Amino acid sequence: MTATTRYPEFGCYALPGHISDPTAAIDEIKDAERLGFGSIWISERFAAKNADVLSGAAAMLSPSMGIASGLIQNMPLRHPIVTAGYAATMAKLTGDRFALGVGRGTDSFADASGTPRLTFRIMEDYITILRQLWRGEAVNYEGPLGTIKGLRLGVDLPVVPPVICAGMGEKTLKWAGRVADGVVFNSLWTPAAVEASAKLVRQGAEEAGRDPASVRIWTILVTACDVPEEAMLRYVVRRMNTYILFPGMFDAICDANGWDKGEAVRLREALAKFDTARPAGTMGDESTTRDLDQLRQMAALYPKEWIEDGNAVGTGEDGARAALARLKAGADGVLFHGSAPAEMEGVLKAWRTLRPADLPTLPVNPGL
Repeated sequence: MTATTRYPEFGCYALPGHISDPTAAIDEIKDAERLGFGSIWISERFAAKNADVLSGAAAMLSPSMGIASGLIQNMPLRHPIVTAGYAATMAKLTGDRFALGVGRGTDSFADASGTPRLTFRIMEDYITILRQLWRGEAVNYEGPLGTIKGLRLGVDLPVVPPVICAGMGEKTLKWAGRVADGVVFNSLWTPAAVEASAKLVRQGAEEAGRDPASVRIWTILVTACDVPEEAMLRYVVRRMNTYILFPGMFDAICDANGWDKGEAVRLREALAKFDTARPAGTMGDESTTRDLDQLRQMAALYPKEWIEDGNAVGTGEDGARAALARLKAGADGVLFHGSAPAEMEGVLKAWRTLRPADLPTLPVNPGL
């Protein structure tokens, strides 16, 4: 299948989840380009998925897709000048197809690495400094990120790279609408959660005097369509298990979706019985079970609607309809996780039939 149409409303991840061999990204980026995805997103795990390196690979392998870091972890690990240089280099390398996606990371990794836990103040200061550097300004700053005196990036950027922030929870969503160029919702967002969350983002933008439509909204959709059961267990159930390990995060997912948090407690207790012999991890997904029989048992414990409403499972048409429901709910784009791009051919084939004729024309850059 060779793409004759590109779908800017669809992005996909290279190397979704925990991996040990980053060379698989080469074929995944090529496949995404070939199949017509609008953008490729580079998630980060420090063991073998350095976002800076893989972003450069994506720039060389894809002549037309947008590229986004999705998302760089624990921002204080990088001095703002380092992140500014990364994004500026990517902007130059791609002809402004690059968007910088940033996330909160995890408190456990912040504590383990001796860096500050992320706060709204730190995130906003960091983003402000990036934009000053990209505009060619001298930065003078005193605050939780340290002391900066007369720092310049020293590059001419006609277009400032857009910044995409993760958002979940009313306060964070409104903040992102006020500050960010784009927002990405977490995995497991049902269409109802997408609708409610999109309204909060637009409200935050409007209250800040911004055009609400100027904030591009993405929602992650973990997808396991037209794949064997083993793949569904790895892509969907194991990912849900990794979120269960972080009670604050999963409680926010439950709040957004209207799910019973008591069920989450029960599931966390069940998962703990499988994970007792495993060392604790700092990134969330290294330590929890990969055993297929145990994943199968966990799948049976999850409420069926959590798996079916929060993810895309079944046939390619099921996946395309799940994406359409999220676009109708207010997302501008769907960011596919779980399945590799080559496994998405059935979804894209169905999308060609289901795709609304009145979808807006979106920029190649996923943050604009």
